[in-house]
Amino acid sequence: MIEAKRLSLNTRNGIESLTRRSFVRGTAAALGVSAFGGTSAFAQEMDVIVLGWTSYITPEIVAIMAKSGLNVRGVPASTDADMFTKVKAGGAGSYDIVFANCGWAPTYYKADLIEAFNVQDIPGWENIWPVFHENTDFPYVLEKNKVLLMPNMWDSFGLIWNQDLYQPTEPYSWTTLWDERVPKGKVIMRDGPDDFLAISGLALGVPRNEIYAMTGDKLMEAAKHLADLKPFQTAAGDEIFMDSLQTGKAWTGETSSLALAARLNRMAGKELTKAVIPVEGSLGWVDGPMLVKGAPNKAAALKFIELWNSEEIQDYLYTTYGFPLCNKAATERVMAAGGDGAQQLLDRGADKPDAASQLLFVGPPDNPSEWAQAYAEVVGG
Repeated sequence: MIEAKRLSLNTRNGIESLTRRSFVRGTAAALGVSAFGGTSAFAQEMDVIVLGWTSYITPEIVAIMAKSGLNVRGVPASTDADMFTKVKAGGAGSYDIVFANCGWAPTYYKADLIEAFNVQDIPGWENIWPVFHENTDFPYVLEKNKVLLMPNMWDSFGLIWNQDLYQPTEPYSWTTLWDERVPKGKVIMRDGPDDFLAISGLALGVPRNEIYAMTGDKLMEAAKHLADLKPFQTAAGDEIFMDSLQTGKAWTGETSSLALAARLNRMAGKELTKAVIPVEGSLGWVDGPMLVKGAPNKAAALKFIELWNSEEIQDYLYTTYGFPLCNKAATERVMAAGGDGAQQLLDRGADKPDAASQLLFVGPPDNPSEWAQAYAEVVGG
């Protein structure tokens, strides 16, 4: 059972300010060591080679896995692209599990690097919110319950604005960023060029399932539309982003988490900002472990996926990182505990997982080099 006191302590110690970008950089303490004392014959038989962000192969996670007989041999990586390159170069037999943001899952599958599996074959599957294994619009759900990835945590980006300075017209739309009532230079953005181009495409009405396939004239239109925002601000971190909105340096922008508005409002002592998923949808992510095709320790890999969805691991993930959980039972435990932990879930909209159906899951464009060239030539620095 999650303790309210533990959640409150972790939130005060920095969960609230954790972003996806800082999460994927991982924790310096995690070096991919094997399980504590993993020298028994049973542990050797249950070796599992895991490629993932260091945040997911911490000593604490390794120790939890060891209690169930899994000797985790972690291989750290910093980005989705890094992990994909490693699996592609290593081939069958190099890894058993690879973590990914779900927008990358089709890329792995098309390259014949991972196996699909039926989520109902994994004990404890019924604890996951149905939307995360039944919605075939999600890039990792091939058909109802047949998935490329075990859904783990999720979050959404959003449109945000300072309500003292500006009020967009409903229904809320990404076109707000181009509103003539917003002075030039008062738009602030997070993350990177691919995300900016994707948002520009959404504002132009490109369907979510066609965004990363934009090419040719459609891609150039999105790039030119984005260039119309210049000079827009880009924030390297949450503190800069929040300062700009709070002081009026920025009026509106794109935030990498809906929870940022609630955090700003608590700091200001009033409803200073508002963040929403616009009518066109928004960027977002679901992450989780995938089964590498030709895994040398397939039985152990499937056991790893099962344990990853267990109460102990899920509670550790939330108290350590604070992102919404795809696990319904774990979410309900947090909500029942109350306090800061429950409030943070509400701030992120985690009690309404069907909102994930409005997301464009961050992944690689079909033609990354064309996107990079379009941004460099049209938008520039």
